[in-house]
Amino acid sequence: MSFVRTMSFTVPAERTQELEPGHNLYLAAVHGTKIAAQNTPGFHRGGVWMQRLPDGSIKVLMYSQWYDLDNIENYSSIPMVRDFEKDVSTYLSTPVIDVFEVMG
Repeated sequence: MSFVRTMSFTVPAERTQELEPGHNLYLAAVHGTKIAAQNTPGFHRGGVWMQRLPDGSIKVLMYSQWYDLDNIENYSSIPMVRDFEKDVSTYLSTPVIDVFEVMG
């Protein structure tokens, strides 16, 4: 069995330009966390989805699939990942992190 870790947060309408290619938020969310995951044993795949909300804000959902719960723990303790999550909570919105077991 494998496991999926998700992290979702909302970027306020006045800051959505930070999700455009080349901006720090975009680079960290789309590339930085994926590079950290790819360098952690047990990583299977991952990605980022973005949804524009009616108020102009954007909901970001990041997911990564892992072979073992210990792999998720190792990834979650990487300083870059911890710093990214702290910055999201400080400057954007409270991130919601969930872990799911993949069935079937």
